[in-house]
This record gives sequence, C-alpha cells and structure tokens, in this order.
Amino acid sequence: MRAVIWSKNNCIFCAKAKALLDSKKIYYEERNIEDEFSPWTFKDFQEAVPNARGFPQIFIDFKYIGGYDKMISYIQLGELSL
Repeated sequence: MRAVIWSKNNCIFCAKAKALLDSKKIYYEERNIEDEFSPWTFKDFQEAVPNARGFPQIFIDFKYIGGYDKMISYIQLGELSL
C-alpha cells in the first residue's frame, strides 16, 4: 500500500493523517506545499486536486480519498482497510 498526502505546515489534520499511516506502517509521500525544501507548489496541489478546499488531501494506491475525516469514514465503513 502506498499513499500520497498533500499537506501544509502547522496543519493538525495533516499531522493526524500522517500519524495514522505511520501507526499502520504504511509508506506515504508527503507533498508539503509550504516547506521551503519541497519541490511542490500550491499550483501543483490545485492541478492534482482541483476542487479541494483544505488540507490534507490523501491518495491511497492512486485512489483519491479526500481529507482526514473522509479517510476515517472510509475506514469505519469498511471501504478502506489499512
């Protein structure tokens, strides 16, 4: 399983999403648009997730999940097994 998390600095839900994936030992690539050393920009984020309104935005195995709350909902409904 592989995940991509679009994030920004000082985002509590970004931290929660990363902590959950870490606890499940799931590899993820973080794409922080505010990190000065990151190659990712807000424009890249908008192109990847055009209708997103907040952070994080999560993809798991190339499937768009949405934000942290959506990921938790999928897990609780049994639609996502981590």
